[in-house]
Amino acid sequence: MLKFLFLLMGGAALMSSWVGEIFLLICLSGVFFISTQAFNLGLVDFVCLDSVSSLLISLTFWISALMLVASYYVNHNHKNASLFMALVMVMAFFLFLSFGSSDLLFFYIMFESTLIPIFLLVLGWGYQPERISASLYLLFYTLFASLPLLLALLYLYADLGTLNFHLLQGTQITCNFLLFISLILAFLVKMPVYFGHLWLPKAHVEAPVAGSMILAGLLLKLGGYGLIRILPLVFSVMSNYSHWLVGLGLYGGLMASLICLRQNDAKSLVAYSSVAHMAFVLLGLFMPSSVSWLGVVVIMVAHGLCSSGLFALVGSVYNRLGSRSMLLMRGSIVLSPLLSLWWFLFSISNMAAPPTPNLAGEILIFLASMNWLFVTAVILGISSFLAAGYNLYLYSGTQHGNLTYEVNSVSDGEYREHLLFFLHLFPLLLSLVVLMNLL
Repeated sequence: MLKFLFLLMGGAALMSSWVGEIFLLICLSGVFFISTQAFNLGLVDFVCLDSVSSLLISLTFWISALMLVASYYVNHNHKNASLFMALVMVMAFFLFLSFGSSDLLFFYIMFESTLIPIFLLVLGWGYQPERISASLYLLFYTLFASLPLLLALLYLYADLGTLNFHLLQGTQITCNFLLFISLILAFLVKMPVYFGHLWLPKAHVEAPVAGSMILAGLLLKLGGYGLIRILPLVFSVMSNYSHWLVGLGLYGGLMASLICLRQNDAKSLVAYSSVAHMAFVLLGLFMPSSVSWLGVVVIMVAHGLCSSGLFALVGSVYNRLGSRSMLLMRGSIVLSPLLSLWWFLFSISNMAAPPTPNLAGEILIFLASMNWLFVTAVILGISSFLAAGYNLYLYSGTQHGNLTYEVNSVSDGEYREHLLFFLHLFPLLLSLVVLMNLL
């Protein structure tokens, strides 16, 4: 086995391209999974896959491979390229164990472990000196919200004797407000919910392209996935507080959408749009309906691909201009029509236009909200309208208008970049076919 790995690494080094690095990541992931199954290592007792975790694990390895493609400039122009690649693989490993975990305590450990590589990515490969404060925001927001979760899990273990998902199926925990908030607070901040979101725009703006892709595409999904695992245990208690949390989600979605409409930084706009989309996930989770939960899973997967593609687009333009200002990007459609096409496709996907799965997820949550409370459906409709507004603002603000001097240096992109965008968009449309089969 070791001889095979050394030969594999040598072959990837000889290829000296992003193709070899992606091949190495996929092969090492496969070797790990096969070895756990074949030799019955200790970790395999904690790994159990269902339909939701399988989708998110597939998304993990897909986005991780695309991160290496998007970070071509790091792998060839940075002296710490090998460390960068190692952090990407470690992140993929921790996310795989997080989404595949069948034990709540093991899930918490892996949930916290993902903080280490993303902290180092933002701190080590960020663009501006403000990356230090951004990484500290990320660190302390997550740690502050996670400590109550650890205490709550230890309390549940002492009370129930196990934290295994399968053994706890059908179990309803009687808990007070303090225990309920302790169980969900870490996941609300990770999503993030409005008022606990301030770490996200700072981390996105200061992170490298790969850091933004994995933050939006994968780490935000840890919050939704954790709630999917926790909420069935406290389902009887959730109805007492769901109105407040749904109201928080509605308010946060509206405020984040309005903030998007006044942004001049393209990367900051995409970051705040993630807050607005995660508000839909929060609404769907706290409405007791299987239809809304299906819509939540669809939005999580679709948003992971769409937002990751948008951050890759912003990073591609930033590598040429050295700026993310929409005032400098305007008029790009004249010089780079192919890149403008990708901007258009990802913008309409982000606004949930047909035939993207984002639309199907929002319709499912909208239908569930009409049965739950009609006013909720009305506010959701306003949020969807605002989403169309800020995505049109993003597209028109970057592609139309008078050319600036700086934009004259923008080319129409390389083959590697077009392949990167296609590999984001193709599975996004393919997931719609999978959804139609599920329905």
